[in-house]
Amino acid sequence: MNQTKRQEFISNLLKVHGEISSKELADKLLVSMMTINRDLKELAAKEDIQLVHGGAIYRGADILENPISIKEEVSVQEKKAIAKFCRTLVKPGSSVFIETGTTTLAVAKEIFTIENCQFYTNSLLVMNALAKYEAIQLHSVPGKYRDLSKGFLGLETTEFIQNFNFDITFMGAEGIRLDSGVSLPNEEDAFTKKAILKQSKKTILVADHKKFGLSYLHKVGTVSDFDMIVTDLPSDQEVFKEISTFANIKSVRKEETKNEN
Repeated sequence: MNQTKRQEFISNLLKVHGEISSKELADKLLVSMMTINRDLKELAAKEDIQLVHGGAIYRGADILENPISIKEEVSVQEKKAIAKFCRTLVKPGSSVFIETGTTTLAVAKEIFTIENCQFYTNSLLVMNALAKYEAIQLHSVPGKYRDLSKGFLGLETTEFIQNFNFDITFMGAEGIRLDSGVSLPNEEDAFTKKAILKQSKKTILVADHKKFGLSYLHKVGTVSDFDMIVTDLPSDQEVFKEISTFANIKSVRKEETKNEN
């Protein structure tokens, strides 16, 4: 496949899936990582494609937020590593709020066996995953259902949670930058997260490396509003170093094997 056809293939793949890793592209097209990185840089210069660590994301006007079905297939192992670390943050007997998202879903699957905890969630995915386990105390939080995030949001949700003071909350986001803070493309989602943030004694932001450097219209808060940020973003990355001066950020990423460039 020549360069023109290869780049056209990559562009179409990004428009369909929203994001893709360099390694996945290299394996699929049987070319080197260097070739893929060069293709992505050229595409980013002329199309609505944004480079992120380890790959690229499509940012055309026709896509603001990827559906959960796509997000579930991205960074699976990274999310599991984040979830395993989060288990160490939950004490037995805690009241735990688990927000919407695929990284928070991974956390829920890891921590649900911690003794005597009460779990609250506005995520349909979390409810479906944990409902089969009769031994846990699981509470569903009401609200207006949003299919794109598979969760319950809005005024009804915020009014309900004002009756609680959660020991710890696990929350996700779509964009994280030092200057523009933690943000989302959906206003109702951001509104709900702000309210949950206020009702939690400790809030943990969980996000894979692809969320860093991105910014959206609706802001949840600054990076320092969260007690800890748990991510697989390498600690030697400049964005990690910048955020670490203002927030408690923990990388669960294992030592890099090779430079991908």
